[in-house]
Amino acid sequence: MEKLVLKVKVRDKVGKGYARKLRREGYLPAILYGPHLKKNLSLEVNTKDLRSLIHSLSGQEKVITLKLTNQATEREREVIIKDIQSSLLKGEIQHVDFYEVTRGEKITTLIPLILVGEERVVKKGGVVERFVREIEVECFPKDIPPHIEVDLTSLNVGDLVRTKDLNLPAGVKLITNPEEMVVSVVSPVSERELEKLEEEKAPEEVEVVSKEKKAEKPVDEEKLSSEKRKG
Repeated sequence: MEKLVLKVKVRDKVGKGYARKLRREGYLPAILYGPHLKKNLSLEVNTKDLRSLIHSLSGQEKVITLKLTNQATEREREVIIKDIQSSLLKGEIQHVDFYEVTRGEKITTLIPLILVGEERVVKKGGVVERFVREIEVECFPKDIPPHIEVDLTSLNVGDLVRTKDLNLPAGVKLITNPEEMVVSVVSPVSERELEKLEEEKAPEEVEVVSKEKKAEKPVDEEKLSSEKRKG
């Protein structure tokens, strides 16, 4: 399989102001960390190169070779993309975390879950409720799967899938709680049922009595009239 290479530069400057400057110039701030690094390395990477590489990631290979181009001698480090932070409004990449790996040593990482057969559940009259979109696993870098399929084809209303039910590839160990729910199949709720639920949840009308009102004593009109006549 062809080696995936990404050129990066080690940067000395950090901070939000410098990060914004990088983005304006077509680069992104990044960081490299790992168990064998004495300290984290702050990096900058060309935005277009990173997007092209992410698009190329497929199959079983997720290991990337980072080529540090502004060192005294070009150094290469094998890494995986541990996290990508994107802006909430535009969805543009803002920052990338690289994790250095050593072939022959196991790592823990998050793997996305892909639902398969959801249309069959819908045809049976069910609605799929999803609880998690990724799970944590442990494996060797070479065994990292691009995703894990959640097979829904045989599910009926009332069925559910827990993480322990997932079919993991050979060499991949589940780290996430095995009892955690992934999906469940429920019956669709009609408009009338929704209205009934809303009526049941609606708070009862309660007369609110202010402290001032509670403190007031009832007026004895007969006594008040007598006092006026005496006056």
